[in-house]
Amino acid sequence: MKKYLIISIDTEGDNLWSVSDINQMITTHNSKYLFRFQELCEKYGFIPTYLTNYEMAIDDVMIELGREGLKKGALEIGAHEHAWNQPPLYKIMKRPGKRGKPYLSEYPKAVISQKLERLTKTLEDSFQCSITSHRGGRWCLNATIVDELSRLGYLVDCTCTPGVNWKSNRGWSPFSSGTDWSMKQNEPYYLNSEGNPVLEVPVSIYDQRDSGKQSWLRPGLYNKNEMISLLQYIYDREKEFAQFMLHSSELMPGGSSIFTNAGKIDYLYKTLDELFSFAKELGFEASGITDYAKIYAGSH
Repeated sequence: MKKYLIISIDTEGDNLWSVSDINQMITTHNSKYLFRFQELCEKYGFIPTYLTNYEMAIDDVMIELGREGLKKGALEIGAHEHAWNQPPLYKIMKRPGKRGKPYLSEYPKAVISQKLERLTKTLEDSFQCSITSHRGGRWCLNATIVDELSRLGYLVDCTCTPGVNWKSNRGWSPFSSGTDWSMKQNEPYYLNSEGNPVLEVPVSIYDQRDSGKQSWLRPGLYNKNEMISLLQYIYDREKEFAQFMLHSSELMPGGSSIFTNAGKIDYLYKTLDELFSFAKELGFEASGITDYAKIYAGSH
């Protein structure tokens, strides 16, 4: 059985974790740091999917990277919405006290539709390609969003974080909270049965039996061996895919609270090089998220 390494990058503005005011100006300096990552992926023949939000979809450097990579068939561009800072803007009732940034699910259905339409059209215009893959901002997804994705011709979503419940993460409006993925498994499944079917491809997250800790295929400062062990675990259990994820701003010094300087970025790249090399040795093949969805549809 063929096994695929899916590389998904939440391609968004600089250090959004530090943004507390939803009206704050968002910078996109991290786009120029993506060329190094793209070169590493091409070194091993892997195809990253850049799940791109609005501010990066209109960034000239990101557009250059995307168009050049698309010409070579070396990457995929998908959609990643942050509903609170992308047009059309729409005010919703504030939650009293401390609150988080608005989820897309907090908006009226008509606004959800308009926001997804606008983001999709902007991405298609910027990158001159079809947009058929999606990840919800702050890991948020619901039936209304899925219906809109289906209507817009999307084939695949990759918002699911198996075993993780985001309900304690507040939104902006009263009683709003994140999506509960705690009962989902590391297997693809269709989100809808009518109209255009949208396949859900979860991020690779597995429980460690000895500690009860969840292991993500996502780099931290000191989890190289954990990720390598997770890849081996996925391979040994005849899983069809492993999905790696990272945020674009984590590839820039100071673009996150973890990789705060150039030395830590160099260490990150050393980790990524060893991880991708190991994946290649195991026999994982390259696939963008949409291509994997087409492969899955053809074999199931």
